[in-house]
Amino acid sequence: MIDAALSRTLRVRSYREGIRDAAQTFRLSADSDVRAALKRAALAAIPKLEGWTMRVFTIERTLEGERVAMLLDSLARREMGGPDYAAALAVTLDGGCAVLAVTAKDATRVERVRSGLSGGAR
Repeated sequence: MIDAALSRTLRVRSYREGIRDAAQTFRLSADSDVRAALKRAALAAIPKLEGWTMRVFTIERTLEGERVAMLLDSLARREMGGPDYAAALAVTLDGGCAVLAVTAKDATRVERVRSGLSGGAR
């Protein structure tokens, strides 16, 4: 059973040279689109710089107990560091859906996140 309050409450974490959690959680109304809200939250937490490559990854839990946010968190942490990389993870508090937005000056850093995700899905 899914707790409606937790599945409609978001938290955001950003990754640059360090990790920063948003100071608050965000509660969505019953008629809002959760996936769209997660994408907007993740995109709002990263810089939009001309010439940088950006990708957005969305994954949803298919089985109870899957830890989708942990997977995206580890991918973001693996690539973080330096001024030429930024990422943001937005996740529902029940862990049912998570969105990772990644941007980097060097496109290979973004590609490594994508390949890590495809390798982790196997």
